[in-house]
Amino acid sequence: MVAASLYLPKENPTKPLGEDAHFIHELNLTIGVADGVGGWAKEGIDAGIYARELINNSLIATDIELWGHVNLKRVLQEAYKNTHFEGSSTACIITLNMERSTIFATNVGDSGFFLIRKEKIIYKLPIEQWRFNCPYQLGNCKDNPSVAQEMEINVDFDCWSGRSQVISHDSASRCLVHRFSLQYLRKTSILRGT
Repeated sequence: MVAASLYLPKENPTKPLGEDAHFIHELNLTIGVADGVGGWAKEGIDAGIYARELINNSLIATDIELWGHVNLKRVLQEAYKNTHFEGSSTACIITLNMERSTIFATNVGDSGFFLIRKEKIIYKLPIEQWRFNCPYQLGNCKDNPSVAQEMEINVDFDCWSGRSQVISHDSASRCLVHRFSLQYLRKTSILRGT
């Protein structure tokens, strides 16, 4: 797995780290994103701190999982249990299981991922929300990891070797990420010849 990330927080001197967070665990072939819920700012709470703690705890929980057998529900439950800052966040964690040619994912809210093959988006994770602009979320709210959707997506990794992309995103950038990712991947020749 080759993994990279790009995160550009909004310019805000009171929150220079932004409200989003991510982790990459290359050994366990697992990545995660969290999108701190900005509505907490009205109460003077930086939800980015919650998102970063949730992601850090997800990384710690992933680290103790067996290679190739990362239990994402357990990772999310452990991270949630050990995250204590005020605020809330959406979250998406995915892992690759090379032995089973499978991508496992767990998601709460409107964070997510999509798969690209031959310059086409072939899978987009459905979002979870109570109503428009009110996603399921973890933290100081009524939701908990039991609301997480879990999925298993069978893929042929041999067929995808060097030609597949898994793009994680937060909800605010979903449309931009789709357009930017395809344009960027074309420009950098990553998608050419696939």
